[in-house]
Amino acid sequence: MKSYNLYLYALDPTHIGSGGYRLGRVDNTILRDAGTQLPKIPGSSISGTTRSAAIYSLDKNDREIAMRYANATLGKEGYKREHSGKDDPVAKIFGFAEGDEDGTSQIGAVSFRDAEILAFPIPTMLGTKWITTAYLLKCVGINIPEPTSEEEIFVQENTNHPKQLNLGWLLFTNISTKKIPFVKTGVPQIDNIEKNLIIVHDNIFSALVNANLETRTSVSIDFETGAACSGALFTYEATPRGTLFRGQIDFDDKRYPDLKDYGINLVKNALNLSCNLGLGAMTTRGFGRMQHTLIEM
Repeated sequence: MKSYNLYLYALDPTHIGSGGYRLGRVDNTILRDAGTQLPKIPGSSISGTTRSAAIYSLDKNDREIAMRYANATLGKEGYKREHSGKDDPVAKIFGFAEGDEDGTSQIGAVSFRDAEILAFPIPTMLGTKWITTAYLLKCVGINIPEPTSEEEIFVQENTNHPKQLNLGWLLFTNISTKKIPFVKTGVPQIDNIEKNLIIVHDNIFSALVNANLETRTSVSIDFETGAACSGALFTYEATPRGTLFRGQIDFDDKRYPDLKDYGINLVKNALNLSCNLGLGAMTTRGFGRMQHTLIEM
């Protein structure tokens, strides 16, 4: 198995909806992990947008072949399957289920894991800082002690900090300086996080994140008048610009050794397109663009 860490830096606010309306602070909530209650980007969302973008990242001839196969598999009128998914430039990497009497199908050669928050931007009296935890850093191979209590935070050494520092609406007075290393990606936006990084206790990380999500208000438009519909006001939440997510992409080079190089290149090209077009909902309203990078594990 060939695995890569996938880092996604949000260039815009991101809304991955949980589906339907909820009673509470906002109407349309974002998807959260059931155990931590932290926002995440499910692997299915990354896989779906990447697979769709993969078709348009191909050259003209392969793109037409892949589009005809996709439309035929979906049963669209006027399209007939001309070849098996094993010979399709996209389906042979992402997998397929053709729905015929023989039950022809194949598991994908590439797998996408959920992308969870690694560092979260938060307003302070010193400007924007990014919070994370010792556990989250340990997950990417960085070992650092955890704050001894919920009242203590670690700030990057060699940075000027006041005796008191607010993280959103919480004020901290128990501040310690530590050398806090961070992942090296070569992406300026991500590498800039290191000098503004703050370590908080695991117990308050979820509360700080959920208290500092972005909340927006919109109204549905009456298409006959072009004006706002009466009584159609709704609110929705989003993870803010600057949030850093970490996911994982695995290539099954044991089961499909001949597809490894082709599959990796296809996914990389597709990610370039899908991250520019945006992940999640409302990508045409300024949501969802990502700066991504893949680092081999």
